[in-house]
Amino acid sequence: DNMIFTKYTLSLWHYIKNFNIVDSDRRFTKTPAENIQLAQKNSERFPTLVFNKNQQCVAFFTLHFGEGVKPYTDNPNAIFFRSFSVDSEFRGRGVGKAVIENLPAYIADTFPAVDEIYLTVNTDNEIALQLYKKCDYCYVGDADLEGKPVHILKYTI
Repeated sequence: DNMIFTKYTLSLWHYIKNFNIVDSDRRFTKTPAENIQLAQKNSERFPTLVFNKNQQCVAFFTLHFGEGVKPYTDNPNAIFFRSFSVDSEFRGRGVGKAVIENLPAYIADTFPAVDEIYLTVNTDNEIALQLYKKCDYCYVGDADLEGKPVHILKYTI
């Protein structure tokens, strides 16, 4: 599926405002709006919107350099993929998988120095875990993120 990744700018706020998440999502991740607030105070965070070919905003994530990825690796060229959510209107259509599959190419284009992607998955989020494993992410250990047990996964670009 053709996915268009776009770095967040103020002109895209209305997409964020209208982004649909369900209450149960908050168990796993912050909302896109909360992420953008954090990024406004932090130049290491790059909130990113994902559009489908009909120019609908279908997903959101943040790429986090520096302090974001530091707990998981010493590699200065690694990036942390966090707060991934698919708009609830577009779930069950392979959007999540398409984003994960297209992510390495997007990162290679946008941040050519980056050679590793790290992410964490809540230990009780089996669906997400299987998706990342299918897309060649390797399990590298366990950690706590914001008080919740998580698996750490890594992808080498």
